[in-house]
Amino acid sequence: MKITSFFHGQLIHNKIVLVPNDPRDNFLIEKLFNSKYQRECRTEKEILLKCEIDAAFQHRTFKQLAAVWKLVEIIFYSENGRKPTESEKYELYLDLLELYADKIPNRYNNELRVIHISEANTMAAAHFISGLLYHLNTMCNLTNDLEASVRKILYEWEIWRGKQIVDFADEVSVTELRNRIRVSEATGRQPVEFHHIISRGACPLAIDKAWNLIALTDEEHRFFHSAGIGKFLERYPHLKNRFERAKIKCEELQKSSSVLAKEALCE
Repeated sequence: MKITSFFHGQLIHNKIVLVPNDPRDNFLIEKLFNSKYQRECRTEKEILLKCEIDAAFQHRTFKQLAAVWKLVEIIFYSENGRKPTESEKYELYLDLLELYADKIPNRYNNELRVIHISEANTMAAAHFISGLLYHLNTMCNLTNDLEASVRKILYEWEIWRGKQIVDFADEVSVTELRNRIRVSEATGRQPVEFHHIISRGACPLAIDKAWNLIALTDEEHRFFHSAGIGKFLERYPHLKNRFERAKIKCEELQKSSSVLAKEALCE
């Protein structure tokens, strides 16, 4: 069993002390250590923890191609209980392309064909990755280990999304976004509801903009309102860029509306 989350960490008397950033992860941590203890009792041997401590997590470059193949492999494992061969992984990838990839006209007969990840631009790849995450959280039964792997990719994915000039949510309606996103963008948990990143009062013009919505569980949504945006982003730092991006887009929207209003008065 493995856990992927954010932790507060300190080095005290040459011992690493980690405290989960999200208290809800305590349940998984207790489960992991109970399982570890039971196995050690059976084998009479200590089981070492394999850990990766990465303080620079938020500065990684997100590799879309690598993420796609990892998600395809997780989907196969969740359905078959084993890792796929290379041919099995490619066959599943082709099936998933048909479900979630963007399509373009064939240059010879003008019929639509899917865009392969190797030829996809960042936007097309983002659409496909979003579809794979949707598939994992609606059609797959994930073990704790697989869920941890998906969450790791989700964190990196959200960090990458927030840094892009253009995002797939810029192009879709609120209804399309609700159909596409079925998992919390904070933790990968379900079920979800949609929350305005910039509130209605702060930016009324962005009420119906998909880029100003974020999927959260009810508990995460209530934490946002009770603790405030600062504490919320301390707990879920991978969403900072998304929130900053929405703030900038709201400012641009309000500025554009103000200019149009002035022009109308001058006419």
